[in-house]
Amino acid sequence: MSFPARFLIQSGFLLAACAGAHAQVSAAAGIAPVHVQEKIQTVPRVPGLSTLFDGFNAGVTYSGVHSSSVGWYSAMTPAVNYAFSRRFSADASTSIYFNRLVQNTNTATAAKHPLVTDPLEPGDTLIGFHAFFEPGSLQDTITASLTAPTGDSAKGFGAGQVTYDFSNHLERYFNQLGVILDIGGGNSSGLFNDLVVKDYNSVGGLAHFESGLVYWFPHRTYLEAVAYEQLPLGSQTVYRTVARGESIHAEDDEPGGGGGGNPTPNPPPPVPVTVTTVAEDNGFTSMLGIPLTHHITLSGYYNRSLRQHLDTVSFGFTFLLRGKPKNRLSMVDRALREAEGAGQQ
Repeated sequence: MSFPARFLIQSGFLLAACAGAHAQVSAAAGIAPVHVQEKIQTVPRVPGLSTLFDGFNAGVTYSGVHSSSVGWYSAMTPAVNYAFSRRFSADASTSIYFNRLVQNTNTATAAKHPLVTDPLEPGDTLIGFHAFFEPGSLQDTITASLTAPTGDSAKGFGAGQVTYDFSNHLERYFNQLGVILDIGGGNSSGLFNDLVVKDYNSVGGLAHFESGLVYWFPHRTYLEAVAYEQLPLGSQTVYRTVARGESIHAEDDEPGGGGGGNPTPNPPPPVPVTVTTVAEDNGFTSMLGIPLTHHITLSGYYNRSLRQHLDTVSFGFTFLLRGKPKNRLSMVDRALREAEGAGQQ
């Protein structure tokens, strides 16, 4: 069995075991578990890196990823975060990809080997600025993001230029259940739903919407499920790691398709990596986050892109430089314990 398969199976068993253990403890009713200082995804690609602390913090996530377009690969994402105050913070992160298949642009060998393995490749650097407010019972996070073009756009790892995005993220809690609404817009798909590793990046005006639910279990474990829509406002320049967002295995080689034909031994050269088209995307994303220790968080996600016909699954670990201190309860734990104590009186 290959290393990625072992990594996924072992992580899956560990994920299920931890979730089952946490679920045995019932949470106190009537208390919104997340209250101001801890966010689900302040730094989406590094779960657990939040604004619980004032000042500097850092973390790194290592994940095994499987995509229906390029198969197995690994990704490592280091990130830094700085909380200026209870309301304002900033962060920066860069994903580095290992052994990921990309389009072969060598015309001499592309017909025989349309995809080749890239042993090490960074993506664009993501920089975010966040402002947090509490209008009434809502939790409102306003984010301005931009990217630095550190990834190779010719291979689909970046946009090839500075890009930007603005979003407004709302949460409303009913006991442990939260309702999520996210509305925004910018000029790149790489800044929306950036928890998910995609096989393409686009440049061009677009609006995006996201809505769903999050449920908080004891010990700051959470399960989130959202539906999203990425709507281009005009044509897009799309950079792909592979020519199409489809499986790399040839299944429709017979006239009329249907998957019954034999793979073509010498497929035609791929279409150009950069095309002008509409990069609409929509689908569903679910994520589970489990803090194993004060410094280590286990997380995984599954994304189904309906428009791009892609399935992506990931399991990984995050190490935080400044984990939750042992001698300090988070606002989540403090609220739950106070409610439990009041209920016993």
